[in-house]
Amino acid sequence: MNVPSTSPVKLPLFPSSRRAAIAFLGFATILAPTFSTTATPQASTLVTLAKIREAWVQDLRTKELEPILTFYAPDAAFLQPTGERITGSAALRTLFQNIMATFNSDLTLNSQNLETSGDLAYDSGDFQENLTIIATGAKIISKGSYIIIFKRQPNGSWQIVQHVWTGTPPPGT
Repeated sequence: MNVPSTSPVKLPLFPSSRRAAIAFLGFATILAPTFSTTATPQASTLVTLAKIREAWVQDLRTKELEPILTFYAPDAAFLQPTGERITGSAALRTLFQNIMATFNSDLTLNSQNLETSGDLAYDSGDFQENLTIIATGAKIISKGSYIIIFKRQPNGSWQIVQHVWTGTPPPGT
C-alpha cells in the first residue's frame, strides 16, 4: 500500500508561548511610558511653577513692580496675615507699590508641597523674610506660611489666582 508521503507537521513545543510573547510585548508597550526616564508633562509643569515662585521672590527683592504683577490673574486675590483680602489688578498694584516703597525685603520661601491637578496647582510652604524699614533702617524678621494657587490660562501659561500669607504682619502694613 502506497501512502503518500507528507512532511511532518511541527507542533510548537509550547503552544501558548507565541501568544504569551505577543501579549507581553503589547503590555510592555502600554506600560513603557510609565517607566520612562524622560520628563513627564506634570514634571515639566512643576519645574515651570517652581521657576515662577523663584522669579516672584527675585522680583520682590529687586522691587520689579511690573514683572511681579504679571504673575497674577486679573481677578487674583491676595490674603494678608491681617485677614484682609486684596482682589484685582489695581488693588494688587497698590499693595506691592506700598510694600516696595516701605520695605527692602530679603525673602526666602521653602516650598513643602508643589502639586498639580488638571488646570490648577498649588505651592505651599513656609517663609522667612528679613525686612528693613526704608524710613528708619529698622530690621524686622518675619516668619510664617504661604500657599499660592495657580490656574493654567487658555494660552497655557500659569498665573496666581489666590495667594495666602500667614504669620505676624510687619508694623505699618
